[in-house]
Amino acid sequence: MSARPLVTQNATFQISPFDEEQVVAALLDRTPPLDAGRPHLIVTPNMNHLARLQASAPLGAAYDRADMILADGWPVVRLANSLGAQITGRATGSGIVRRLADTPGEGRTIFLVGGSTPQATDTAAARFRSNGWLVETEHAPIGWLDDTANIDELAGRIAASQASIVLLGVGSPKQEILGATLLDAPGVTATMLGIGASIDFLAGHTRRAPEWMQRLGIEWLHRIITDPARLLRRYAGDVVPFVRVARQSRRFRPSPPEGATLS
Repeated sequence: MSARPLVTQNATFQISPFDEEQVVAALLDRTPPLDAGRPHLIVTPNMNHLARLQASAPLGAAYDRADMILADGWPVVRLANSLGAQITGRATGSGIVRRLADTPGEGRTIFLVGGSTPQATDTAAARFRSNGWLVETEHAPIGWLDDTANIDELAGRIAASQASIVLLGVGSPKQEILGATLLDAPGVTATMLGIGASIDFLAGHTRRAPEWMQRLGIEWLHRIITDPARLLRRYAGDVVPFVRVARQSRRFRPSPPEGATLS
């Protein structure tokens, strides 16, 4: 029996059973489901994404168009497995970015969008360039993506660069909605990946939780300690919507195929 999906108010989906190494291989070689010749979108749900999917129709529309949906948070892994999936671990945006930066680019073009400061964006770009990647960047300061003319300009630059990968580090849900918009941009054949604060992590401007905290599934605690004013309230506010998503998912029963009879 196949696993039941995660069910939110605005999207119903399965978690893709790929680990970070497999995702990077698919990105580099453009193997299914990220085959060459057309654009793709990867999203990485955590508890906050599930909470947002209870209220945001535009984010749900982006999820509906994603080719890979990877569990970024341990609660999402555990919920998916409770529904019958066999997810062995997280596949995080920051982990994928680090693996890409440590892999020889061999002349491939990657496009970085975001970063908390221009310096963080430039430092992350230099890390990629040092390993043989061709890099284009757009810092996209706060408010820049609210102008559709800027989004059109960005799409044109991505198409002209022939980038194979676009890393969108402008925060959720903006990065997922932007990624879905870029799927329809003329000439864009890249895979778009929402990566949150990963540009800052790669640049060393923000520190990820230690490996032992990541293994224990308490990276959230490290983030609260480092930024309590912003994250404590957010994480606390995600709990009730997450519980509701878990209940909705466990109660979900797919409709029978049209024309099927119930025995």
